[in-house]
Amino acid sequence: MKEIFIDDQYVVISKDDYRMLKEEHALLTKQAAAKASVPENVTLKGEVINPMMIDGVRFINRKDAAKILDVGFPTLWRWNNEGLLHAIKVGGRKVYYRYDDVLNLMKGGKLC
Repeated sequence: MKEIFIDDQYVVISKDDYRMLKEEHALLTKQAAAKASVPENVTLKGEVINPMMIDGVRFINRKDAAKILDVGFPTLWRWNNEGLLHAIKVGGRKVYYRYDDVLNLMKGGKLC
């Protein structure tokens, strides 16, 4: 048994549970450090993305969105149809996404 204090409360837990909590905490700390150290405009594979700025809003093309989210064009199209990501068509074939929406989706958030 291990005795610890959490928020000024005395707690007794087993050694296995304590070890599991310690490992979980170490993993979460490592993940937070990894997220903080990578700039937003760099994909998971280290490629640099340069969004276009239009009226104060950043946009990226579908190729860059696919790189950031590490998915293919069909997945982007499906997410657009499901409302997870909103595509903006320019001209006949050019497709753009709001950069902030792509980052929010990457971090596990939902849009719309």
